[in-house]
Amino acid sequence: MVSYSKIPIGQSRHTDPDTSHESARKLDPTKLELIVLATIKSFPEGCISEQVEDLMHIVNGIKASSVTPRYKQLLLKNKICICGKRTASSGRQQQVMMATEDQQCLNLE
Repeated sequence: MVSYSKIPIGQSRHTDPDTSHESARKLDPTKLELIVLATIKSFPEGCISEQVEDLMHIVNGIKASSVTPRYKQLLLKNKICICGKRTASSGRQQQVMMATEDQQCLNLE
């Protein structure tokens, strides 16, 4: 008998339902990172998560839950940086992100 707990199933937990495992197998995080990075680059003055999420949903049909995990990876790879804060439509402050190619970018981690 095959032990399913030892089979890699993408970015899902072994206790997740089968639909989560199927989705994790179909997800290409590297491709999503590139799309998120391109979206961030499209805002020359920097952008907040709300702007990235909205544009990703409108242009690519990608939901916020697939977008937000890419920020950390892009930060760790020094592809983006945090350069301030802006107010989102909710009234809450969000960090402003910029591609590290921009000279105004200061990593404030």
